[in-house]
Amino acid sequence: MILQDKVKIFCYSGLIPFIFIPIISWISPKIAFDYYLILFFFTWSILMATFMAGTLWGLSIKSNESILSSTIIFSTVFLLSLFITFSAENYSILCLFILLLVYEFIYFSERKLIEKIGWYKEIRFHLTFSIRICHLLMIGFIFTNQ
Repeated sequence: MILQDKVKIFCYSGLIPFIFIPIISWISPKIAFDYYLILFFFTWSILMATFMAGTLWGLSIKSNESILSSTIIFSTVFLLSLFITFSAENYSILCLFILLLVYEFIYFSERKLIEKIGWYKEIRFHLTFSIRICHLLMIGFIFTNQ
């Protein structure tokens, strides 16, 4: 299996919780609340944003660019995870909106670093678009079920 195929498998596998949690939540709000799917969505989103900050750090170093973007992302995600730990239920829409902005920042920071890698640039666009939709679906779900 070539590198591109492995990257695609890992990238799209990481998208699975982003897709299924909003679907399950909208189909059965009781399951979403009984099994803490909203908290799991937050946790998964934070984990993936942290991972992306790390990859952005590596890409920045390899391209001899500033690591400021990845440092800002990591710091924001770290502070957000502390905030969610202590008050997730009260501010969940705000936290999801901040995570949405974090993913946007990651995407725009990474775009110039992956300019020459066309196949990966396309994957990142699709992943970021999907993550946007999933976060908006969760924001809508929480707003609807408050």
